[in-house]
Amino acid sequence: MDTIKHGMNGYRIPAYMEEILTHNYCPYFVRMTIIRDGQSYRFSYRPGRLTRINTDTLDIYERLMLLRSLISVCEAAQGHLIGPENYLLEPELIYTEGGTLTAGKLRIMFYPDIRKMRLPQKLMQFTDRLAGGLSREDRQLLTQFRELIESEDINRAKLFLDKHIVRIESRSFGKAG
Repeated sequence: MDTIKHGMNGYRIPAYMEEILTHNYCPYFVRMTIIRDGQSYRFSYRPGRLTRINTDTLDIYERLMLLRSLISVCEAAQGHLIGPENYLLEPELIYTEGGTLTAGKLRIMFYPDIRKMRLPQKLMQFTDRLAGGLSREDRQLLTQFRELIESEDINRAKLFLDKHIVRIESRSFGKAG
């Protein structure tokens, strides 16, 4: 895939974060180059073999897996000093290697979040965007997840996702067997 470029003005990314991102010290982001001129930035991303996820084509199981993996990725990136308040979390900025939705294969295209939204708010917005095109029953699952996130109890939200992912896997395994 070719290089993807974006620009931004009037924002300041801390120098340590520029170094972490450009040297790929945090493997949860798409490889990138940052060129800064004062408070003007040019970002160049090199996705390589990564492909952008089309959330419209995902079934409920895949959407739940995506949410669970994104939480894991955001928590892991926090361990690399890049908290979720520093970058946007939008479906069009999520990439994967080989179409796999596990945390180890997901990458986020880093683009600064000037609003500095916290992870629960980002997950609520992301979940709202995932709800389109689903059955009423599947939308209800996402609504329940969203309510847990709204209460800012990330651990209960993760348990909810894990429980429903296993339930769907068990149901699918039961049909296959």
